Amino acid sequence: MRWRTWGILLGWMGAALVTTACGDDGGAGDGNDAGPIAPGEDAGPGQDGGPIDDLDGGSLPLTARVLPTNGSAIALTSDDAYAVAANRQAGTITVLRFTPGPTPLLEVVADFDVGASEPWSVVIGNDDDTAYVILREAQQVVRIDDLRGTPALAASRAATGSEPTGIAISPTGRALYVAEWAEGRVSVIDTATMSRTSSIDLNAALVATGALGPTAVARAGLAHPRALVITNDGDTEDDDEQLFVTEYFAQDRVGATLPADESRFDVAKQGIVYRAALSAPSVVSTITLSPVADTGFVDSVGNTTGCFPNQLQTVALDSGRLHVGALCASPRGPTGGAVPNFKTEVHTAIFAIDVATGTELPESRLLLTRAFTDRYDAASTPEDASRRIPLIATDLAFIRAGRVGYVTAYGSDAVFRFVYGDDGRVTEVGSAANSFINLAPGGRLPLGIAIARGATVQALVLNEATRNVSILAFQTQSVVSAVQVTAMPSEGSDEAHALEGRRLFVTGLGRWSLNGQSWNSCESCHGDGLTDNVTWFFARGPRQSTSLDGSYDSADPTERRVFNWTGIFDEMHDFELNTRGNSGGVGAIVHATSTPPVAADRLHFDGSTPVPDGQVATATPQAGLNGSTQGMMPGAAGAQRSVLPDWDRIDAYVRTVRSPHAPTSLNAADVAAGRALFEANNCAGCHGTSMWTISRVFYTPSEANNHPVTGLLRTTTYTADAAFPAALNPATAGAGRTASLRFPAGPTAAANDQIQCVLRNVGTFPGTGSLPVAPEGVVTSEVRQDMTTIAQGASGYNPPSLLGMATGAPYFHAGNARTLEEVFATTFRAHHTAMSVNFLIGGTRDQEIRQIVAFLLSIDEGTAPVDVPSEAQLGYDATLCPDAF
Repeated sequence: MRWRTWGILLGWMGAALVTTACGDDGGAGDGNDAGPIAPGEDAGPGQDGGPIDDLDGGSLPLTARVLPTNGSAIALTSDDAYAVAANRQAGTITVLRFTPGPTPLLEVVADFDVGASEPWSVVIGNDDDTAYVILREAQQVVRIDDLRGTPALAASRAATGSEPTGIAISPTGRALYVAEWAEGRVSVIDTATMSRTSSIDLNAALVATGALGPTAVARAGLAHPRALVITNDGDTEDDDEQLFVTEYFAQDRVGATLPADESRFDVAKQGIVYRAALSAPSVVSTITLSPVADTGFVDSVGNTTGCFPNQLQTVALDSGRLHVGALCASPRGPTGGAVPNFKTEVHTAIFAIDVATGTELPESRLLLTRAFTDRYDAASTPEDASRRIPLIATDLAFIRAGRVGYVTAYGSDAVFRFVYGDDGRVTEVGSAANSFINLAPGGRLPLGIAIARGATVQALVLNEATRNVSILAFQTQSVVSAVQVTAMPSEGSDEAHALEGRRLFVTGLGRWSLNGQSWNSCESCHGDGLTDNVTWFFARGPRQSTSLDGSYDSADPTERRVFNWTGIFDEMHDFELNTRGNSGGVGAIVHATSTPPVAADRLHFDGSTPVPDGQVATATPQAGLNGSTQGMMPGAAGAQRSVLPDWDRIDAYVRTVRSPHAPTSLNAADVAAGRALFEANNCAGCHGTSMWTISRVFYTPSEANNHPVTGLLRTTTYTADAAFPAALNPATAGAGRTASLRFPAGPTAAANDQIQCVLRNVGTFPGTGSLPVAPEGVVTSEVRQDMTTIAQGASGYNPPSLLGMATGAPYFHAGNARTLEEVFATTFRAHHTAMSVNFLIGGTRDQEIRQIVAFLLSIDEGTAPVDVPSEAQLGYDATLCPDAF
């Protein structure tokens, strides 16, 4: 534990916390498009700027809870005097003393160092002197006692299942409910003994929906509960309350009649919220959140776009409604390549459910991208960074009087206000003062918000990247200032570079999306650095977002896999093309840093002509498998170098992304038997080594190796052994069993370039046409982003890592299989018999599938790797690519 006592007048702190960020500081757009508030004028009369009525119209019994039941990254006591912050990246838990008012004071009372255990979410106990904090990596809940005296971590900690993310407390304060994201259940913890007393299985409830296919059977790791909340009717009983839990990932719409055209891909899934009565928690029902048929945005070819609710990661109760923050995904092509498409891919949204009836309230749905675009259009706001869009809702909260809510937007460095009328319809977004409360540059990556309950309506916002708390004054809709609550890493350290890389990975400001307006970011498709489980229609075809935890070898961080499903990138820096081509940003490989960033700042490295005005072209192409984008970083060996190191920072962050822990409730005997099956049937021929994939960048990207014509990857061949299954690597299926390491140069190379020796054809791509290889009911198509041209895939796919398989459904490149069990269906027999022709042929098939699935779910960074089978075992070399080059 680290003790500190800082008493800091907030007004003094403002200037001291300004940071520089090379064009993405958000300073250009402060949200003020309506002019200043006149002295004495509220931001919204009778809403969040004036006196607040007692909750529910009157006082509550002293023993009943008055605070929200759901946790957040930051939480306040009921008298606004103390707060507790869970600093996720820093690995600390901070206790703060808060004095709201015209000149608010914030003091750090205690800062507990809990190391790499990942403090995630906190809820205040009913005694107003205790806090409960999730430690995600450690799989625990820890209690902090004596907040108002000498805060201390309690010696006893409650064990949870895998990847706890959400926490809620019952209205009496007697029980904690913890969402276990990779386990698929909710644990119930007795606050008196800090022990787990029971659990609520959500896996069975998800199976019962039919979304996982007709043959799915309940087991750990199917459901992914994320956020949860408990109703509170104000009495001193828990048994008359309800628990609501979000399913993080969107699920198939079973039985729905989908459009016959390609618009079906935007509406083929829906959100799910689990519901259980605390009096009968084993009886779990599901509530569906419908997709949005028309987002109000059209793509570059004039199509109406829809979206489905995904990444449901925050909830809040207000006025008899459950509000759910989500990222609404619109995966149908075209994606990127034109300004309209940059606005059609992801939409931060708030969905609503009637608590009494357990049904969705479509009239209360709020698509924040559309609502704020309408506001900006009405105000004739310039098409610049002042049109900031909410990107990734990390927290929702309402003022005590209700109806007025605030959402922290992770990728926008801002807090956005919205108002509901008595009928539940949205009446206003933004305020008379401004469109949003700009936290930047003092506050970066807001994680949570805690709204004070007193007469002076203020709020605390915890910022991940700057490790501070911003103080908001709602009467002026502004940031008073910010206070450092835990230490920043030493400047120039590996930790500092990774933290900055995390910020750049999440943000949509500045150079990272269209006009710096926060339309998109890396985090949008890779929540927590992992995956959104969406199949996007990209330039090469339908592609499931790959979880980034398998990008680098945790045992040897100098080793990395070839990237993307068809092996088209070999450096993390190559994803600059996604920033430019999918998010519409200027990007960070640049020769200049204008304010604001402009396209003319770019280094033009894809070899196309003509070179756009102002851009500086490289002598040879460096995009994709050409040259080296990492070699274009400052201080690198490239002839033309960027003035920004941002992609080095993102690369440093991705190296730190850990794999989710395996579910704790797996059957040990099944895991052991499954491992034996994995080894005996040569699965490690594609998924061996400590990275759980044979895919490796076996060369140093450079001009010598990666020149588009003369590079050694193009001029050097590899030869498959005669016994190597010809269908498994089509490039070497012909006479001589020889092919070039890289797709041959020629007129089709640009659309089909890939590292050929890593590819394995396991029967997941159709022989002809666009009809996918998939069980009945799976909605996908083998077309590129124009939704017409047949996708790339005939030569096979780049084997993914098996780390964190519990988070990866659906599986294969196009989401062809809904569960791991379905991966081993007869539809995909070519896959599981690729190196063992009799695997799963006998009468024990069902048992063996159960066992190998258990083993696959057990794989995390603590699992002993399986070596690639030797040539003596197989009769051929399984790897094809050279060990070194």
